[in-house]
Amino acid sequence: MTPTFETDAQREVWRTLQRINAAWLQGELENLADVLHEHMVIVPPGFQQRIEGAAACAEGYEQFARAATVQAYEESDAHVEVFGATAVVNYRYELTYTMEGASYQDTGHDLYVFVHEDGRWQAVWRTLVPVGGE
Repeated sequence: MTPTFETDAQREVWRTLQRINAAWLQGELENLADVLHEHMVIVPPGFQQRIEGAAACAEGYEQFARAATVQAYEESDAHVEVFGATAVVNYRYELTYTMEGASYQDTGHDLYVFVHEDGRWQAVWRTLVPVGGE
């Protein structure tokens, strides 16, 4: 279900996020070049490490896309807050996939920060907050 947003900026940010998700869900990995900021940071759950730079972050998406077979993916409760040239996006996700013969079901919240530079929105920071007990 596509969420409804009040402003063009919110809709633009959401469309940018959808391009990121299409990259790993549908193998459209070439779409990452335009939507990841050169200083993109991904902080995996637990905040114990950081993946820094667009190339390293894109590689993380690509590794998952190559290794996993997604059976189901759903987004809900999406919120996009825009503050000038900065946007914060969060939404709930449910993901079912197999990897190396094992099945996984992840549920949680995805949190992104976007910046508007050079006429486009780009992801600059991301983390996942899994629902406990998964």
